[in-house]
Amino acid sequence: MPAALQPYVMSGYDVLDFATGDLNGDKLNDYILILKTKGEDTLSFDNPEWEAARPVLLLLQQPGGSLKSVSSSTSIVPCRLCGGMMGDPYEAITVKSNEFSFSSYGGSSWRWEDAITFRYDKIKKDWFLQSHHITSFQAGDPEATTTDTHIDRAEIGDISFSSYTQNYNADSSQWKVKAAKTFFYESPKLKSTPKKAYVLKGDVVKGYKTFANFVECTFENSKGQLTTGFILKKDLQVLPGSQPKAIQ
Repeated sequence: MPAALQPYVMSGYDVLDFATGDLNGDKLNDYILILKTKGEDTLSFDNPEWEAARPVLLLLQQPGGSLKSVSSSTSIVPCRLCGGMMGDPYEAITVKSNEFSFSSYGGSSWRWEDAITFRYDKIKKDWFLQSHHITSFQAGDPEATTTDTHIDRAEIGDISFSSYTQNYNADSSQWKVKAAKTFFYESPKLKSTPKKAYVLKGDVVKGYKTFANFVECTFENSKGQLTTGFILKKDLQVLPGSQPKAIQ
């Protein structure tokens, strides 16, 4: 680790990982520093601190060569035990000009892969969630069970690096189908091909997240079977007394 990063290792923490690159397009070499709680490798689920956060710091190089911490988050990198039986879910950080991505992997019989990308907005002078890619599959039959969901900033809205949480755009509303029939989508993308699953007018779905044009939701049929995906918001209406939260 470069010596210049040492002053930013907070008391009680060690370095988990770091990466370098031009984070804001000024052609200077910047850093992303990921920290972990000292002794986190010894934590178990019976320890109240098992979800110990892993702070992420964005350090920009100044014209004189010094570094400056400009943003941080404790919601980006999952905790060491958050990957379930697969172990530590953190995989890697990738830096490109003006953007950076974090990837993680975990689960048990059902596996998940998660990649979040932040990009620098030169007008707003901040980093925003540019895309979120989620893959899930059943370990015993990945070919038949894999789903790939991709969400872009156009649907997400402006979620800055420092304000990001896993529950961004959270919504727990009940939505009633007002269209004669509306289909589920694997990703919230207009003009993309929907899945075969659909709901009918009068059916009620439970919201999970709201986006610009879609609602991520779950429908339970009379047999107790669940269908989850994205439905066009224009085909739904919020039930009285169940208002969706605004896009962050």
